[in-house]
Amino acid sequence: MTSPPLADGRTQAAAAFAHALVVAALNRQLHAADSRFVADALLEARRALRAADAAGVELPLVLQFDDDRMHFDGAPLDGPSLQARVLLRCCAERGIAAIAFGADLETDELNRCLDLLLLAHNRDALTRDQREVVLRAFGIRNVRFTLRSPADPADRQAAVGPEQQALRRYQDLADCLQHNHVLAHRDHELAVDAAADAIERTLRDFEEPSLLLSLATQDDVDRFTVGHSVRVALLALQVARELGASREQLVHVGAAALMHDIGKSKVPQEVLFKQGRLTAEEWQWMAQHPRLGAQLLLEQHQAVDPHAIGAAFCHHMGPDGRGYPQPLLPIAPSGISRLIRVCDVFEALTSVRPYKRALAPVEAYAVMFRNEHDFDPVWLRRFVRTLGLFPTGTRVRLDDGAEGMVIGQTAHPERPQVRLLTGPGGADLPAGHPELLVAGAPFAGRLVRIAGVATHDRGVEVPAFEPAEVPVQSAHHACLSSSLLPGTPPR
Repeated sequence: MTSPPLADGRTQAAAAFAHALVVAALNRQLHAADSRFVADALLEARRALRAADAAGVELPLVLQFDDDRMHFDGAPLDGPSLQARVLLRCCAERGIAAIAFGADLETDELNRCLDLLLLAHNRDALTRDQREVVLRAFGIRNVRFTLRSPADPADRQAAVGPEQQALRRYQDLADCLQHNHVLAHRDHELAVDAAADAIERTLRDFEEPSLLLSLATQDDVDRFTVGHSVRVALLALQVARELGASREQLVHVGAAALMHDIGKSKVPQEVLFKQGRLTAEEWQWMAQHPRLGAQLLLEQHQAVDPHAIGAAFCHHMGPDGRGYPQPLLPIAPSGISRLIRVCDVFEALTSVRPYKRALAPVEAYAVMFRNEHDFDPVWLRRFVRTLGLFPTGTRVRLDDGAEGMVIGQTAHPERPQVRLLTGPGGADLPAGHPELLVAGAPFAGRLVRIAGVATHDRGVEVPAFEPAEVPVQSAHHACLSSSLLPGTPPR
């Protein structure tokens, strides 16, 4: 993707500290400096700095900043940068090129450092002529700032490639959503139009969102499940685009998906981010987030797209209205809500959570098809057809022991295009041996099937299940069109 794999333990440890710094900065945006949530985030940052020291990172640990990314030792840190828009913008406003974090840094000193970085009235505190005086006044001894050269503030006019543009658009979506969660948490009017605007900009720059989806796998900042909602929006856009939805329809789908979990801003954070199993009382709080989200959107003074309200309320309902919350009158979720439900569950199953490991996509599909009654059958199968049972980029093992990489999809979701990486049994490919095949099609005199997939930490045998085909209608007949009444079942 946009950056090479983190090649060694030092870079990984530095990235973990950068991630913790971003989380601490996000908490400072939301809470008072003496909040327990800020204290916990600062403590985690200090632990990450100690872990980096133990991993062999030379201290002070130096992070570099440009307009779009954080860097360590010349390597871009895309994962921590994805939700760092505010921190990056504040550093750019202050002309900061690098920050060095010393071995003796404590949480209270880091908290004061965030005051200098994030608070608007401290924007000019780190200028060259008064930086040292300010640092002494704030009692900051273990953090040092390097300012950009006046002649080189970063070339903002340089040409931007697709990967850089993807990073910016992802940050745009995450920042918009983060801002709305903060507004909702503080009982302020939401910036509802910002969600549609962010989707519009994404669609303007990218005909299809696969590059952003690839980038999204690196986002591990869990603040109001912002990364989750961005990924759900990108998945929904991918499926709707494949159906031939118009630009206007795509904006409706993307904005509704982006805001579907806005109600979590009203769930107590000790419940929302609890590491263990929820108690019955805590679960009742969590189960209220669809109702709270719909209520938030309904209370806005500006007009809110009904699709967004419906998605916020219905994304935990099955096609027959069962699920939660239970409405006073029977309702059937709209087409957009049904699509978002499929994307929401798939994303949750395939992501790491404090209480579970990530499932491989084919494992997630097996779970979803075992509970098929919980999903609209048209949308579930359209989702599988769009992404494939083995999404592009999946590392696979064939039934003869050869290993390969999925490089594309065919009309049959279980039969992707595969580039061989090894021969049978993991042996080297002989010179001149064909490298490309289609799973399930004849190859070298036999039918080849995919027997397993490899994730970053384990191998997974392909579970047995058959996602039988059903007719898939056009965008209009699949309830994407705003001309169809909410609750109209797929024909």
